[in-house]
Amino acid sequence: MNKKTHIKSRFLNTFDITKRRTNRYLRGGQMIVKCERFKRLKSFLLLASFTFLVIAIIHNHGYALDFVLYGHNSVVWELSFDNDKLYSVGADGTLKVWNKELLPLQNITSHESWARCIDVSDKYVAVGGYKPDNTIKVYDKNTLKLIYTLKAHKGSVFTLLFYKAFLISAGSDNTIIVWKDFKPLKFLKIHDGWVRKLTIYNGYLVSGDENGRLSFSTLDDFKFERSFELKSQILSLHVFQNKLYVGSSDGSVYRFLLDKGQIKYEKVLSLKSAVQSITDDGKFLYLSVEGKVIVVNDETIGAKIVRNFDMSASEITSLQIIDKTIYVSNREGDIFKYSIDGRYLGKAPKHFLSSAKISANGNSLVIGREDGSIERYNVDNGLLIWSYKNDTSIRFVLTLDESVIAGDSSGKLLVLKDGKVQSVFYNEDAFLTCTLDNSKKNPIYLGSRGKVFSLEDIQGRWNLKTIAVISEEWICSIYNSEGILYVGTNLGNVYALDKMSYKPKLINSYPSPVVKISRLNSQIVVFHFNGTIAVFDGKVWKVQRSDVFPLYSGLVIESQIITGGSKLRIGNSSYEFEAFIVDLAEFRKTKNNIFASLSNGMVVQIEDGNVVRRFSSQISSISTIYADDLVICGHEDGKVSLWNYNKKQAKFELSMIFDDHTDAVKSITRYKKYIISASNDKTIKVWDSKTGKLLNILTGHTGYVWSIFVVGDILVSGGWDGKVILWNLKNFQKIKVYELPKLSITGIFAFSSDEIYLTTLEGFVVRINKDKVTKIKASEQTLWSIDSNYSDNSNPSQIKIYVAGWDGRVYVLDRELRNIGQFKGHNSTIFKIMFFDGKLFTAGTDNLIKVWRIVSDKPENIGSYSNFRQSILSVAISKTLGKVITTDGKGLISIDLEETYR
Repeated sequence: MNKKTHIKSRFLNTFDITKRRTNRYLRGGQMIVKCERFKRLKSFLLLASFTFLVIAIIHNHGYALDFVLYGHNSVVWELSFDNDKLYSVGADGTLKVWNKELLPLQNITSHESWARCIDVSDKYVAVGGYKPDNTIKVYDKNTLKLIYTLKAHKGSVFTLLFYKAFLISAGSDNTIIVWKDFKPLKFLKIHDGWVRKLTIYNGYLVSGDENGRLSFSTLDDFKFERSFELKSQILSLHVFQNKLYVGSSDGSVYRFLLDKGQIKYEKVLSLKSAVQSITDDGKFLYLSVEGKVIVVNDETIGAKIVRNFDMSASEITSLQIIDKTIYVSNREGDIFKYSIDGRYLGKAPKHFLSSAKISANGNSLVIGREDGSIERYNVDNGLLIWSYKNDTSIRFVLTLDESVIAGDSSGKLLVLKDGKVQSVFYNEDAFLTCTLDNSKKNPIYLGSRGKVFSLEDIQGRWNLKTIAVISEEWICSIYNSEGILYVGTNLGNVYALDKMSYKPKLINSYPSPVVKISRLNSQIVVFHFNGTIAVFDGKVWKVQRSDVFPLYSGLVIESQIITGGSKLRIGNSSYEFEAFIVDLAEFRKTKNNIFASLSNGMVVQIEDGNVVRRFSSQISSISTIYADDLVICGHEDGKVSLWNYNKKQAKFELSMIFDDHTDAVKSITRYKKYIISASNDKTIKVWDSKTGKLLNILTGHTGYVWSIFVVGDILVSGGWDGKVILWNLKNFQKIKVYELPKLSITGIFAFSSDEIYLTTLEGFVVRINKDKVTKIKASEQTLWSIDSNYSDNSNPSQIKIYVAGWDGRVYVLDRELRNIGQFKGHNSTIFKIMFFDGKLFTAGTDNLIKVWRIVSDKPENIGSYSNFRQSILSVAISKTLGKVITTDGKGLISIDLEETYR
């Protein structure tokens, strides 16, 4: 084990990488393999072993499909724009539709494997599936109802193309199929490798394969004419200004030109990594290479790189440009939007974040969470009654007098009592919704993909049975009313089921998913995801439009309609939170009292429009703390939490949670109204401290970002990639990048943007002074923290730099990095060093916080605080509160400063 790995595993509490990757590949019994093809025997054997394990799991439990109206949960393979809508397909087997603001409009589960490619015509949307599915699904563009399932490929479908009356497809069976009227017309066998891309160029069908062969076939009769051997896997094809551009896996970009009937080509660029996607804005070409977008000017001879932008922390998979806006997808499941000059504009919501489903009954609240937790609380005092941990995400909960019913994303249905499972049932797809018989506790009606179930307690034995089938539609909401079940689906259809026959009768169709059905007096109220509310009096449907979009849930209480989604609307009043509202529940015990579940996992209780209690989200161990008037914590699961200090009760109260990082948060700072967080996910994120909204994502690091520091209007960031980046906080643009090869930055202190000091994993202290880089080896082991005794009134000759780390020693340097002295501070690692009010504070893994007075460069230990139950790995000083803030892992602990050196 090398030093970095040893350090990380022992002290940093970062995610277990193997577990994280495995969870990404396995979800609900589906196999997701990161690499599409392994060219080496070793990799092939690894895949075979992994596949055997997955097949065993699938054999025992079956495939499970899920439906969520949020973002993709893994690789987004391809984007396509049409008529102001963005279409995306991904490794989660879904087709998603977005508006230009990247708000979701629709979600279709297209395949039981990856949804690998997409093309859109004036009438149809076609999606190609990865093995073992190998099918092409064709949907009506207006209704997104499945029309055809095309079965002819014997391998994965990698590329699709609508052309006139034809649909053309190709894939890993080395075959191009031309479909007419969605029936195979021709099979073109012109490649001896997987066919990756298709395009149309000047009367030719152009196809590129993984061996580097680019083939031209005539469009009038689909006859092969000629091919070119480019020797590297062809990943992208794009026609621009009557020229064909080809991007390959070795970073080569070729330009093809049809000149007087002759096809000529030249290599115009050689880039460092694979060119995954190419598009244009009418003036320039845009190429994706790793996480960068490179802007290229097409010239007579060759091509010239104009500029480049960092747009993703992971590899970009697809690019689209519309109305001077760049849409970018990546391998982590993100979709971003940027201006044409590289300014961050927004991103698609994450895959359900930490969202919770809720149900209230009597004096109890039940919360079912994305991490599988089910919790029952006493509403009167807010205390947890019991909890249960399921192995997959919860999609609905229903609380009865004693029992709790919960459905999960893997198709499991649980009946619990006192936190213990009483009965369990299995379905091939996720359970999404349920409702009670209004007149009694039995039966309970449930919905999944294409099926409506009844669940009944018969003399102490629970019985689940299918009562209706609605093919190819997800049952998203059910409401029971006077002998009729009203069922709403993901396609926006509403069915009425007479409870004598349970035969579905379509009574309304609106092109947006149904998220909730309720009752207003004698009328049925249907809430649609796009904010539409449809009211049915038994004869006529009346439609009204809410300003809540997306709309995730709705209630009707005493003739008042309540909607939750982008905001909470109660009648004419509107309330906003730091995250979307994904579920609502009525607390029937008191009037004007509801619960709202936020997409960050927090549940708020609202009485007469005021938040009266918060039920905390499931947040992991605190990894870093920033303290001033607010205390801000970063967590190992990527969340950022804000805490206010209640002086009357002398305790910290959780006020907001920001949830967008995908890995541990390692550093936090503030700048004016912004909260800035840095993470192991290689990004820096900027949040509005008042609203909790994500304002910007700064990408540019290729390794963990462990330290950030604000000096003036400049943010300095340092990562384990050896990069030090300066950012302008007025416009969030990158100012300068310093490369420090073979060094990993752990701490930063700066006097100005021209004088920066760094500590590193390798034991170096680095000074960057007016672009000159100086470094000294201060310790044989890692240095974790750095600070200075600098203040506005400091005597320049008395300014010192203090650094500390693994060996428990404090090293004292001057501004020229001359070693002034050192002393043993702790008998274990010092993970934090802080200078405040003329005193030096050190915190160690020996559970001690020590205070030192430095007199004539000699340290005097004037205090030691050790009243901790477990190791402390995060600490900060709040000058405003006059306290040292630390943590027991979950909550915050505060100590008066004087108490540490009394």
